[in-house]
Amino acid sequence: MNYFKLLGLVFGLAAMLKPVYMHVLPWDEKSFLAKTYAAKRPAWIVPVALVGLGLVALTWYLHFTAGVPYSWILAVLFSLTAVKGVALLWDYERFQAWVAGMLDKDRGRGVVLVDVAVGAIGLAIVLLAWFVY
Repeated sequence: MNYFKLLGLVFGLAAMLKPVYMHVLPWDEKSFLAKTYAAKRPAWIVPVALVGLGLVALTWYLHFTAGVPYSWILAVLFSLTAVKGVALLWDYERFQAWVAGMLDKDRGRGVVLVDVAVGAIGLAIVLLAWFVY
């Protein structure tokens, strides 16, 4: 199995199932998100964001060197995660305020909508990985 198929299946399944594990399973996702993105940046965020950015860099490296057809599509989609990684590293306070605002407004409806959109994109990525790579 090539890197792009594996990345697409793992990344896509995690994204596709996000509405299920965040909102369908019976647990308090609002308090989890509030604790995860606390006002003071937790220590684990920096290494996790750096690993994520490293995976994005590895994906682009493999795109340019492995010669896998259509690998640029998954590289671009996976690069969207770098936006969150950069925000967590360099502008955590604004990111945290955005998450807190979404949790407070309309009983967290914005978070649900974002997660449903992530799930739809995840489904597209799984289909891409399964049928193209």
